[in-house]
Amino acid sequence: MKLCSEAKDEMNRFEMLFLNEARECIFQKPMSEITVSGDKLGPFNKGDQVSFPNWIIEQLLKHDIVDIVPEDAYDSLRRLQNLYREEEKQPHKLQTFQPFLYTALSRKVLRLQSDRTSIDPRKYDEIEKLQRMLPFLVETRLSKILRIAKSGAYHEKRKQMAYEERWLCEELIDLLSGWRQNIMD
Repeated sequence: MKLCSEAKDEMNRFEMLFLNEARECIFQKPMSEITVSGDKLGPFNKGDQVSFPNWIIEQLLKHDIVDIVPEDAYDSLRRLQNLYREEEKQPHKLQTFQPFLYTALSRKVLRLQSDRTSIDPRKYDEIEKLQRMLPFLVETRLSKILRIAKSGAYHEKRKQMAYEERWLCEELIDLLSGWRQNIMD
C-alpha cells in the first residue's frame, strides 16, 4: 500500500467532484450572456439567483460578477470560525461538516491569492485568518476521526464528515483492523 500517492489521488478526485458540484450564486451586476461549453446562458440581471457548477462560479467570482448565496457559502470565514468554536467547545462530539468543506476552503484560498496585486487589504486578512485557523480545525477533527476509526462508530458518524475525512477514516479502519489481526495471530 502506498498511502501518499493514494491520498493525493483521492484529494484530486474530491476536487474534481467539488468543481462539478452546483451551488447557488447571485449576480452582482447585469450580464448580457455567458458562454459555457459552447452554450450561451443569460441575460442575467443584478440580483438574479442561479445554480452553477463551482468551476463556473470560481470564474465569475474572480471578476466580482457573482456572490455565493449565504446558505451555500460554507467556505466563508465566519462559518469556519463558528465550526472551529463548536469543535473546541465539544471535544467529544463530531460537528456536521459540509462534504466539500476542505476542498472549498483550499480553492477559496487559491482564488484569493491568485491576484494579490489587485486584492483588497481585507482579503489579505481573510486569507491569513483562513490559513491560521485551518490547521487547528484539521487537528481537532483528526483526533475525533482517530477515535471514531478506533471505536467502530464510523457508520453512525459518516454523514457528519467531509469527504476527505470519510476517506481517511476508512483508511484508518482498514489499517487498524489489519494491525489488530496481525497482533492477535
